[in-house]
Amino acid sequence: MKKISNEAYQNLFIRWQESGIRKAEFAIREDLSKNAFYYWCRKFEEGITSGGSRGFAQIRTGSSFKNDPVVRINYPSGVSIEFFGQIEPETVKRLL
Repeated sequence: MKKISNEAYQNLFIRWQESGIRKAEFAIREDLSKNAFYYWCRKFEEGITSGGSRGFAQIRTGSSFKNDPVVRINYPSGVSIEFFGQIEPETVKRLL
C-alpha cells in the first residue's frame, strides 16, 4: 500500500461520510488499509466532537453594536431581512 497524506485521508473521510456505506466496504473499494482508514476516521471524528466541526460560529460584537434593527423587511413567504446600522435607500428598494 502507498503512503497517503493527512489531507488525502481527510478527503477520503469526507467522501466516505457522503457515500453512506460501511467503513470496511469503502476501504476495500478505495484499496485502503482497513486499519489505517479506521484510525484516520477515529481521529477525524474526535476532531469533530471536540469543536473542530465545520459549521456556524458564534460572533460576539462590541457594546457599540445596535441591538434593534434600523430596517426590517418581512416577505409574504415568512422570510425576514433585518439591517443594523446605516443602509442605503437604494438597497432597500432593490429588496422590495
